[in-house]
Amino acid sequence: MSDDGERRASALEERLDVPMALLAVVWGALVAYELVAPARQRDALALVGNVIWVVFILEFVLKLALSGNPLRFLRRRWPSVLFLALPVLRMLRLFRALRALRALPVARVVGSGYRTIGSARSLLGGRLAYLAVVTLTVVFAGGQVLFLVQPGAPSLGDALWWSANLGITGNYTFEPTSVPARLVSLVLSTYAVVVFASLAATVGAFFVESRVEAEAEAATTGP
Repeated sequence: MSDDGERRASALEERLDVPMALLAVVWGALVAYELVAPARQRDALALVGNVIWVVFILEFVLKLALSGNPLRFLRRRWPSVLFLALPVLRMLRLFRALRALRALPVARVVGSGYRTIGSARSLLGGRLAYLAVVTLTVVFAGGQVLFLVQPGAPSLGDALWWSANLGITGNYTFEPTSVPARLVSLVLSTYAVVVFASLAATVGAFFVESRVEAEAEAATTGP
């Protein structure tokens, strides 16, 4: 990748970071609402979703063109390619069976979460702020997936409550009965352990750094 290509790609990403992050949040909310939306609203929601999808594709193509090394760019961004292809699969009759199994809705939920986390990574510099956004996104996406794969889930709100308890505290407030729901619950409870360990490490590093700075200041000022 040439220096000019790097500068152009960096400048484009800086300009698009904020609007694309906001669009990712809108997309995530739209995907969630589609799960419970009345039938009469689904055509309009599908239209809005397709427009957002086209915007994401245009952004991806621009970054690909400016990357200077398309193959390396595609290797690093292959999840984005996969999630951008989902709306095409949604339109093909060949994938009606997948829709019946709710595989594509689950993939769309995961795709919107992946997009939101990617936007947060480029915008947030602080570790705690980034961890908070990632946790919120994981809980939100996890609740949607549980709503899709757990038989007899009473409501999306209940599924989000289950996900919040699993993803933040690791506590099971319900008993998952399907294999997909059990897998999602296991992932969320594992994530809670990882988050606790990350927070403990961050707080510990803060106190150690503060102590080192205090000792250095004391040594500088002298008795």
